[in-house]
Amino acid sequence: MPLPLDTILNSLEDAVLCLDDQRTVAWLNDAAARMFGCDRAQTVGRPAEQSAQLAGLVPQLNLDDLGPVLPPASAGPAVRRIQFQPPLSTESVPLEAVVSQVVQDGRTIFTAVFRDISLLLRMEQAVYEARKTQALAALAGGIAHDFNNILTAVISQIDLAIHAPEFPATLRDHLIYAQTSARRGAELVSRLDTFGRQTKPEFGALDLAAVVDQTVFMLRRSLDPKIAIVCLPPKETPWLAWADSRQIAQALLNLAINARDAMPDGGKLTFQLANVTVARSETQPRKPGEFVRISVTDTGYGMPPEVAARILEPYFTTKDRSRGRGLGLSITAAVVAEHAGWIEVASQPEAGSRFSLFLPRSRETASTSAPVQVLDPKATEGKECLLIVDDEELVRLVTKAVLAYRGYKVIEAEDGQDAVDKYAANPGLFDLILMDMHMPRMNGYDALQRIRQLNPQAKVILLSGGVHDPQAGLADLPGVQFLHKPFENQELVRLVRQMLDSPKIRV
Repeated sequence: MPLPLDTILNSLEDAVLCLDDQRTVAWLNDAAARMFGCDRAQTVGRPAEQSAQLAGLVPQLNLDDLGPVLPPASAGPAVRRIQFQPPLSTESVPLEAVVSQVVQDGRTIFTAVFRDISLLLRMEQAVYEARKTQALAALAGGIAHDFNNILTAVISQIDLAIHAPEFPATLRDHLIYAQTSARRGAELVSRLDTFGRQTKPEFGALDLAAVVDQTVFMLRRSLDPKIAIVCLPPKETPWLAWADSRQIAQALLNLAINARDAMPDGGKLTFQLANVTVARSETQPRKPGEFVRISVTDTGYGMPPEVAARILEPYFTTKDRSRGRGLGLSITAAVVAEHAGWIEVASQPEAGSRFSLFLPRSRETASTSAPVQVLDPKATEGKECLLIVDDEELVRLVTKAVLAYRGYKVIEAEDGQDAVDKYAANPGLFDLILMDMHMPRMNGYDALQRIRQLNPQAKVILLSGGVHDPQAGLADLPGVQFLHKPFENQELVRLVRQMLDSPKIRV
């Protein structure tokens, strides 16, 4: 019994079109009829140029370039990428066509198998964008590291000058203002560091008001001043949400960028928090329960209902392709969905837009850090020997000055290998090591492992001014602490004294 080839070919999702050497349509399957909007009975047996749907399609196949078929056929099929504009559509669709030919009874038959590659191209673009983002994140990490090294020296040197006994009191206020500006710069770098990190979500009880404040802090220094940013006070104290702070901050940043693009001539961007209780309802698709709502409202162009209904779809965008790929809002929606929440969009043309993020309430208590204790200056002094390891000479010098001022003996090393060499040459000399993590020749992690081989009881403070995970590789290492650059002098000397006074490491 012969195979029902028509039935088999009509079951394919790919469109199949057969043409003879006169470009007459010899056959097409059901998928081709659907894709090209053709009536099979009226298309088969007629020249392709007489079909409004196929007239612009067939020339793009470049059938004349295939060359003659010589038995036995040795040339493989040709692959073409073409553009097809479906009926009743204003946008073309990218297609990939695999074209082959065969000669039978002196008649050449060309067979083209078409596939819509819109999703493939979008995935390729997404991979490209992801790689570009990774490269930018790596670049940002290096810049943050270098910038924080500079700020460490600036803040520490100013602090030394302010507290010097002979420093004129009339100039102290000026230096305090300069130090405050340097701290603001450090805070801005920290915000950029937070937004740029690519890490796994860390869910916990989160104060969304703090996240909104941090986002607004960044936006006021990056958006056009013509856009006024307002935080409306909530009617009641917002509940804690079960969320990851970095992901929510990124989601809010995406919404703010979208709002900025909707207000090219300026406007108002408003953030507001509210507690919301959703009751169970057969007609309401929203999840029942208690949620914290973050509303982000702009006074921009607004959207008609048909656009608002699709605005969260991947790759859907109303912007020129040079200004975006339609991924920002879809990523935001994915982040909120990962938090077991959802987004609601309200918008009208020329009346602005409001995006409301609903995040589930947390029943846990937010963790808080212990208050910083103000110690007597004498309590931070000492006579111990410290090894400072940093490839930035200025950081070494200022850290040495801060610690030597308090009586410590300080020896410098310019990188991890230098630190290992000096530690090996002077066994038992160093009571504590302060070591940068990102250095040439040998980084801080590797140097720490080498030093621990020499002395399992060595105490170390790891320093970093770049993108980092303070817990990475440290969870199982007793006698190790982490300090982020730029740090305050009091913070440094307090931690140094704390490490020196801590019990010996048990091995």
